[in-house]
Amino acid sequence: MSELLREHYTRLAEKYDDFLYYSPVFVRALTMKIVEKLELQPDDVLLDLACGTGMYSVDILKQVSLKRPVQAVDPFAEMLAAIPAGCGLTPICMDALAYSENHNGYTKAFMKEAVHHVDDKAQLFANIYASLPKGGAFLLVHVPPTIRYPLFDAALERALNWHACPDELQAMLRDAGFTVEHDFLEYPHAIPKVKYFAMVESQYMTLLSSFSPEELAAGLREMEARYMDEEVLEFVDHFDFITARKV
Repeated sequence: MSELLREHYTRLAEKYDDFLYYSPVFVRALTMKIVEKLELQPDDVLLDLACGTGMYSVDILKQVSLKRPVQAVDPFAEMLAAIPAGCGLTPICMDALAYSENHNGYTKAFMKEAVHHVDDKAQLFANIYASLPKGGAFLLVHVPPTIRYPLFDAALERALNWHACPDELQAMLRDAGFTVEHDFLEYPHAIPKVKYFAMVESQYMTLLSSFSPEELAAGLREMEARYMDEEVLEFVDHFDFITARKV
């Protein structure tokens, strides 16, 4: 794990939900599709890899009454500490790849906006394939390299090499033995400019943490000039839903 990632998530933990929860409607839009794609049933054992504060699994449990706790895995104790007690999640402080090498017992798994942080994706996918039972499924909810956020140009350009390519992810999953299908969800955001600029200044995305304070300040000035006449920033969030099934 890189020092940049460790510093980013340790620093962001207390504000993570404030910045990335957006709204209950947003979270429900994503979790409904997660439930659909995984075909979750009460008897399933769900693994939430790189779960962060567990916000998505908490909402999933409002829709599907799983009989066993969600295995909520994240390498940052500060993030896991934000999971509400007694909510049906079992926090496990561990790196996703390390967990996949030594644990099984789950029937369905998902990973939201974190696979681009995994150095050896092929090994992760092979481990999960080996651990899942026949009929099991693994879902990647993924932001593609081309993003349409109201960011400064250098950030949009860097994202092209920061996020993983959906086609490459699908190829690696097939190489691991999965059958794969690709779907997507687009969600329209309308965020007050003051709030969004505060999010950018706080480097709410790991991508933004890769910029120096001077570069970030310059980027914010560029954004201020571009959106000087806007009070609310409207943009579309695109999420790839890549479902891998073990048949």
